[in-house]
Amino acid sequence: MAQKKQTRLPRGLRSKNRSPYLWFGWRDALGRQHQQSTGTSDVAAALVFRARFLQERQGRVEEARSTQDQMGTMPLGEVSALFFGWKRADSSAETIKRELRIIKPLLCYLGKMRAVHSISLGLVRQYQQDRRTQVSPTMKRPISARTINYELQLLRGVLSYAGCWGGELAAGYKPLREAKSGVGKSATNAQLSKLVETARENDYWAVVMYCAAVAAGTGCRGCEIKNLRLQDIQLSEGKIVIRREIAKNRIEREPRIMALADWGLRELLLRATMLGSCEPEHYLLPFCVKKSRHDAKKTELKWDVTRPMVTWVKSWRKLVKAAGMDGFRFHDLRHTFRTQGAQAGVPLEVMMFQLGHMDRETSLDYVHVQQKALHQAQTMIEKEQVEILAAARGR
Repeated sequence: MAQKKQTRLPRGLRSKNRSPYLWFGWRDALGRQHQQSTGTSDVAAALVFRARFLQERQGRVEEARSTQDQMGTMPLGEVSALFFGWKRADSSAETIKRELRIIKPLLCYLGKMRAVHSISLGLVRQYQQDRRTQVSPTMKRPISARTINYELQLLRGVLSYAGCWGGELAAGYKPLREAKSGVGKSATNAQLSKLVETARENDYWAVVMYCAAVAAGTGCRGCEIKNLRLQDIQLSEGKIVIRREIAKNRIEREPRIMALADWGLRELLLRATMLGSCEPEHYLLPFCVKKSRHDAKKTELKWDVTRPMVTWVKSWRKLVKAAGMDGFRFHDLRHTFRTQGAQAGVPLEVMMFQLGHMDRETSLDYVHVQQKALHQAQTMIEKEQVEILAAARGR
């Protein structure tokens, strides 16, 4: 039987074998092709639907372009708020909080009410010069080039978001030269033992000591430990859960707990229970309300189990200074864990999962090869080369 000849459709419309409706194609602002159903098989109605759809899309594109053009005239503070609001979709809350703190001096210098398009190359260079002479109130030393570059990197993100990073500014901007340094320090077992012994002498250092044990026994970052909830700690299974929203790379992982970390977590769980943390969503390290100048006036409660601890910087600095390790950062415990794993022969891929690294190069940068490891390597290689050396000396 001869097949029925299909009706020829107007330009732009087409049919699909598995759909009773007519379809058409359209491209977005990035040039990507999309297919859209008209929801009808009637040609006239489909043409009307297509015309209205494309008209609405064009209106949205023009509106977006108009908004982008207007951003240049908006105040820097307002555009900055829009930028970080947009960035929350791809960055953790802890990252946004840190970057808002980092960019604050820059916003104060330039002025939050300054129009974004008025930020010039000369103004950026003047900021580099003036900022370099300032002294950090917390570190008690001049602001580093690395800090200034980070601040201007965030400014670049804000200006790019507003479509104002280009021309002379983009072509002429140069970051300050940073002093090259290692990725961190690695503590010896004797130094870690000294930290524990020193912390036992002062109850004020107990909490940070337990947190240090967790860091040295899991390789977790300080911000990840601070934001642990009771439901994230699974001692019976020997692991903790680093949720996506607190992970630096926005990928959830489940690090294993070494014996040292297990000890620290059990002590912190006892403390959390005493402070009122009992529900799965409560934090392991509750927020101390009395230490907050603003929150202390609003409530009589001393601890808020629904909020995490803010910082342990002061107690940590005093502890390491008393232990004779002045300058040793809390983050260096992560480096120590990675180094010990490398010396123990743990496969790189396993350590990458434990630490939450995304690429091999980053993980390799954290390895601190100590003299002991070099000596072991020398002995092993020389053992393999005994016959070659004998033959060489016999000539």
